[in-house]
Amino acid sequence: MIAYAKANSINYTEDPTGILYEITNPGTGTKPTVTNTITVTYTGKLMNGQQFDAGTITYGLSSLIKGWQIAVPKIGTGGSIKVLIPSSLGYGSQGAGSSIPANSPLYFEITLNAVR
Repeated sequence: MIAYAKANSINYTEDPTGILYEITNPGTGTKPTVTNTITVTYTGKLMNGQQFDAGTITYGLSSLIKGWQIAVPKIGTGGSIKVLIPSSLGYGSQGAGSSIPANSPLYFEITLNAVR
């Protein structure tokens, strides 16, 4: 993950959980908690740069992967963050469908559009 961050000019901070993140815009609105429903626009990639997903979603933060539950509350509404998530805080040894292999660290660019 560190190599990916360096190769992609991500000036990261390391969270105690092992997540690497760069807040690119702190936002000016409400910071969510795990009990909130959030609307985000995001792009997800594997460490080889392959994009596996992108879009805008609305979900309860508690129903998303642990890495998002840790990272998204670091920004407020209107904010954006780049996040590198260890596989243990992503999909772990199970992976996700055919697009995310088991034990894959993940990279996301996330913009927090709304908090309810």
